[in-house]
Amino acid sequence: MKLKKISTIVASLLLSASLATASGTLADLHGTKGQPDKELGAMVKKLNSIGFDAVGKNEHIETHYYNKYKEKNLDLLNFYPVVDKELMRELLLSNPDFGAYAPFNLLAFKKMAKDGGDTTWYGHLDADTMLNIIGAKDEANKKKFKEMVAKLDKLVVAEMKPTVEKKLTFDGDLPTQPLLKMVMKFDEPDDIEEFVEEFVMKHDGLFAKKEFIIAGFLDLKFEYDDLDLEFDKYDAYWVSSLCHFGFSNSVFNHGDPHAGVFAPCSVYFYIPKGKNELHVGYATVDNWISTTGIKDKKKTAYMKEISNSVEKTLGELGFKKESSSSVKKELLPVKKVQKAKEAPKPKEVTEAVQSTPVVTGSADLNTQIAELKAMIINLSKDVKSVKKILDEE
Repeated sequence: MKLKKISTIVASLLLSASLATASGTLADLHGTKGQPDKELGAMVKKLNSIGFDAVGKNEHIETHYYNKYKEKNLDLLNFYPVVDKELMRELLLSNPDFGAYAPFNLLAFKKMAKDGGDTTWYGHLDADTMLNIIGAKDEANKKKFKEMVAKLDKLVVAEMKPTVEKKLTFDGDLPTQPLLKMVMKFDEPDDIEEFVEEFVMKHDGLFAKKEFIIAGFLDLKFEYDDLDLEFDKYDAYWVSSLCHFGFSNSVFNHGDPHAGVFAPCSVYFYIPKGKNELHVGYATVDNWISTTGIKDKKKTAYMKEISNSVEKTLGELGFKKESSSSVKKELLPVKKVQKAKEAPKPKEVTEAVQSTPVVTGSADLNTQIAELKAMIINLSKDVKSVKKILDEE
């Protein structure tokens, strides 16, 4: 009898441990049957009615893939990097790392008919996932950010009138360091604006030589000065939308267009007021691998190769990695993934993107082993404690 009780308790403890695995939402996608090019264009034109701007309109990227690589696997691939500049200003003054999603991508894609592509899907990276990648902890900031994103979602639904929905989810943790952050020291220049201009030209030229594309550029310091909005915490702040065409073709045009919620990569640069330090940061490709369900080893190896080349190129520009102690991990909250709401007529469409945490180095592996050992030790203590209580009965 006692043994049966202990077995039941152990099973319960093990179940609790398994439920403690972090999980989250990659994106909530809305769908429209066919290819609503006109509707998408009209919706994007109305973004300014809610305080958003489309920093870029990268439409029908699949055509460029075909022209360059003679591969056509999509009917539609559109990127609309969007930002609410005024609301984002408050967040950036509190935490410069919000620049990782200033802008973030509003994605639209449609697979070909031969691959079951009868629907155009559109959406963006989940707000909670963006916040966790940023490492945001201030509850007021998180609330502002989520309200900003919800405002965009409301407009998209009102204008597009989607008929189907699906939720893309993942199991596991984000990378230990979702953001790569680096810093470059420099001598005090005679003119900070001239220094920034020269650096941007050098940056763009070096990345162009390595087949990267600057898909967008947003000088937020200039924008806020132009709007007479205070932004004195920074001597400079800008965001470059970085893209590598070979990389994007290998991912989006080869079975994983949903990963486009991460693209193009917003690389944010800033100079704190009165400091001769240029900081840079961006969400790493490890986030893609941990959440999108991409498991093809050749593909992930190539993704990491391009990712490493970004860090290497920044190193050539004079940047050095920030100390690991300044980059803290924030796991996605443990939560149950609810089913997507049913659209008015058709049945709901749900899709789970299953993935597992990616070990990027020996330090990560040692940490995971240590955590597993600690869990087993604690579980063993719990069982012994329960057994002692039952024996006393």
